[in-house]
Parts: sequence; structure tokens; C-alpha cells
Amino acid sequence: MKTLKDSYTVMIIPTPTSRAYRFSLSKQALRTIIGSTIVSAILLVVFVIQYFSMVRDMWELKSLRKETKAQKIQIQTFASNITDLEKQMTRIKDLDTKLRVIADIGPPPENDQLKGMGGPEEPGTDSVSETGNVQPEDLRKMDQDLSRLRSDAAVQELSFAELTEAMKDRRSLWASTPSIWPVRGWLTSGFGNRISPFTGSVAMHNGIDLAARRDTPVMASAAAVVSYEGFDSGLGKMVKLNHGYGMQTVYGHLSKVNVRIGQKIKRGDVIGFVGNTGLSTGPHLHYEVLVNSVPVNPLRYILN
Repeated sequence: MKTLKDSYTVMIIPTPTSRAYRFSLSKQALRTIIGSTIVSAILLVVFVIQYFSMVRDMWELKSLRKETKAQKIQIQTFASNITDLEKQMTRIKDLDTKLRVIADIGPPPENDQLKGMGGPEEPGTDSVSETGNVQPEDLRKMDQDLSRLRSDAAVQELSFAELTEAMKDRRSLWASTPSIWPVRGWLTSGFGNRISPFTGSVAMHNGIDLAARRDTPVMASAAAVVSYEGFDSGLGKMVKLNHGYGMQTVYGHLSKVNVRIGQKIKRGDVIGFVGNTGLSTGPHLHYEVLVNSVPVNPLRYILN
């Protein structure tokens, strides 16, 4: 390289025998080239850094989207589980009420945390908005639902503890209390006033009617002693059971009786078979529950 005062001469010899190529660069041009090269290198490094940073951000964004989608599904599933738990708690409360009627004990303990609460909200509504997006108010509602369920569960635990103690003292009464469906069938007529299918006028129906195929087994709804079996002009072939404690049950329209007077039976024993005897429009069982000789609604005592 040969240096002049204000410029540099660059000589390039491709091979020892080749002609030399020469060109001159001013000091200012050389500085410009070097400066441009440095700036380009810096820009390239910055670009590479930004590129890899963007790739990393895109990967993190994709990962976050997957995680958010999974969390949304989990929250929706959680909300659905809360709804199912609310329905189960409602069924447990209904069972609790029936057990307390049977055990003849007072109402269940009150949930003081629920006093003063109200509003048009229906039980069992979904806790996530209809769009599927999880909103802050959705999370707050789920938290409120969980708090209510925890409180209800605590009260129910106390109630069942009280029921357990009461049941220990009422085992005999429990065994003698009608509590199961006497036949597998369909409820066709309930307890209370109805239009008589024979007279067309309003008449009191002292039991319930359960339609079933002819000769379907009829079971005793509780432990008892057979107090009557025979024929009645209205109920046809019938069986009457004495459960003690002032309780009796009546089974009418049987095709055949499977017990005799004075026989001791247990809950679930077959006492007869569905028929169409007496005043009947088709094969079914007429079932009555009497407490101190007064007919009561049998559905109040059925648990299964």
C-alpha cells in the first residue's frame, strides 16, 4: 500500500504475472467506508438480536395462548362442577327434610351466612358468561358460589350429625316406617282430591296409584305384621300392614296375595302382585299410608 498526503493508493495483484490494478481512496472516503461498515455491523447485530427476541416473544405468546385456552377450559369445567354440586346439595337438602319428617325431629339448623341474601338468580346457573370468555365478575361469582357451598356443607354436616344421633334412638321406628316404592311402575294418580274416573265428580283419593304390568311383584314398604288380607269391593284383593307406632299401609287391586294374617315381614318382602281387581281401569297398585288411622300423602315417606 502506498500512502500519499491526502489519499491512499490500493494496488491489487491477482497473480505474480498478472497486471496490477490500482485505485486511490481519499482519507475522507476511507473514513466513510469504515464508518458505514461499522454502522452496518452494529445494525446487523441489533437486527439479529431483535429477530431472536421477536421469535422468543412469539413463542411465549403462543405458549401463553395455549395456557390461557387450557385455563379457560379448566375454569368452565370448574364452573360446571360447581353447578353439579349445587344440584347435589339441593337433593341432599331434600333428603334431609324427608329424613327429619320420618324421624319426627325439628327443622335443620339455619345457615346464618345466607340470612339477608336474595335476588332473582336461579340455582344451578352457569358461572361463566355465555360467550365462553372468563370475566372478573365470573370469577367473583364462582368464589361466592364456593363460599356458599362450603357454608351449606358445614350446616349439612351438623344436620346429619343431629340426624345420626336421632336415628340411633329410632332404629325400630325407622325399620317400621314406610320408606320405599312398593312397586316398580309409573305414578298415575296422586294423593288428594281428584275427578273420580267412575263418577266424574270430585272425590278424595286416600293414596297414590302406581301403574305396572300385571303380576309385577308388590313389596312391603317397611317391617310390619299383616293385619288384613282379603277382598274389598273398591280395592279388590288387598293387604293391610300394621307397622306399629300408629302407622299402617294398604295395598289394593292385587291379582294375588302372597302373605297371611299375622305374618311378620320385612321391608322389601313380596306381599302380592299387581292386578286389576275391584274398581280399577287397568293394572295398577293403589298404595296408602295411614298415621293414627288418618290417610297421609305416601310421597312424603318415599326415599328411594
